[in-house]
Amino acid sequence: MKRRAAALLAFIFVSGFLPAQAAIDLNHTLFSADLKEYVEKDLIHYKKWKQHSERLDQYLKSLAEITQDEYEKLSGADKKALWINAYNAFTVKVVLDHYPINGSESYYPKNSFRQIPDAWDEYYFIVAGRRVNLNEIEHNISRRLHDPRIHFAVVCAAKGCAKINKDAYIGKSLDAALDAQTQKFILDQQNVDFDHKEKVVRVSKLFSWFPLDFLNAVGFKTVPFPPPKDDEVVLRYIVSRSPKEVQERFKTDEDYRAYKVVYRDYDWSLNDAD
Repeated sequence: MKRRAAALLAFIFVSGFLPAQAAIDLNHTLFSADLKEYVEKDLIHYKKWKQHSERLDQYLKSLAEITQDEYEKLSGADKKALWINAYNAFTVKVVLDHYPINGSESYYPKNSFRQIPDAWDEYYFIVAGRRVNLNEIEHNISRRLHDPRIHFAVVCAAKGCAKINKDAYIGKSLDAALDAQTQKFILDQQNVDFDHKEKVVRVSKLFSWFPLDFLNAVGFKTVPFPPPKDDEVVLRYIVSRSPKEVQERFKTDEDYRAYKVVYRDYDWSLNDAD
């Protein structure tokens, strides 16, 4: 276990496939180039990417070369974009290192990211002098930015999670990009499906994992007492990001309480285009 983690960490410092960048590339050009080449219809051509992973390796190396001083001088939006891209790039790297995935855990699809033992905890990378794994980026860094839209931008290599873009996230256009990703996720009936006749909304299980992350976004500056139920917070957030015709059905607290939230099974199949 430690040897595999060390091997991933070591390549960041010793790989030299391309000349190192002289300064932080806030456009994340290397990662965008790979995304444009290997993402098709929201899925990833992992087989092709694995055969030509030099550019991804160089991108990860560039993240490791950012100094703490350089990082501290970045704008809040640039920092946020950096961590979203880092999470997505590191996830791809872990997949490529195990591709093709053919696991034996019966609870998940054979090609699932969940078939990689300790995928979120065992593999470490360096960003701006900080040693991190995927869990730390998601829970100790990204979620502490208090922007629930990030949940619809980070991609956990599963068909049930957010769809991956063909471009990396960039600080100067991040707000619009996160709004677009959130709308894309919520407008997908696989993720949110209202049955107004039966007063039921069937939603992605993703919402059930992070209900408190949506609290501020629906108007609760602090957690009231008694606190709102998780399902109410989730529904209020979904409605706030839904088309106007949906929002018009929810004008009072009673309108929200009339609906039942049902969480769908999560599709952990690999988001593989091949």
